[in-house]
Amino acid sequence: ASKTFAQIPATGTWFALQLPVKISDKWQWHNDAGYRTLGASFNAYQFLYRTGIRHVVNKKWSVATGAAVFYTRSSYQKYNHEFGGEFRLWQELNAQHPVSKSISFQNRIRTEQRWFAVTDSRDAYFGFRIRYRAAATKELSEKWSIQLANEYMRQQANNKFLFNQNRLIATALYKLSSSAQIQGGYMLLKWTSSSQHIITFTLQKIISLHGIKRNG
Repeated sequence: ASKTFAQIPATGTWFALQLPVKISDKWQWHNDAGYRTLGASFNAYQFLYRTGIRHVVNKKWSVATGAAVFYTRSSYQKYNHEFGGEFRLWQELNAQHPVSKSISFQNRIRTEQRWFAVTDSRDAYFGFRIRYRAAATKELSEKWSIQLANEYMRQQANNKFLFNQNRLIATALYKLSSSAQIQGGYMLLKWTSSSQHIITFTLQKIISLHGIKRNG
């Protein structure tokens, strides 16, 4: 394990596309896809697609559940072209707490059941992960916002419940329209014995099936 962590690149870039589909005021079809690079290059380290259904309980609370597939390079070596598959089920609880007209706090708890396929360097295995994310968002203008967030994760695997990773994130958000925004940010990604500096880019577009637009 220590050898594997020593090979983790110091940097990386994560690209994400979020396309939530608003079915009604209470129901949403969750869709997001991602491409994560191997270090400072544009070589792929990971591809992902996550989908699910979200129920908005009220203005403060929502719940969601779904599935995801991930394909991750089995080592950090560029010459290695093997990608290991992961199938994931996930469940989450979200809370939104406005504290003023321009500041809000968000809390999210997500659980994940993770099935990893066999690769040349590992056996197949199962992991159960718990994630807690806290964030604060500040509106600077009608178009611009900033967000600070931290997400902590622990995972049960091989009969051990251990620290998995921590993500400390600063993000700038720019509203393109009432239903679309772009985000750019920096993440300090801490593993058990190493860390990475990640640049993030996200495009979000909300699609409404019943003609009601939603700010975002």
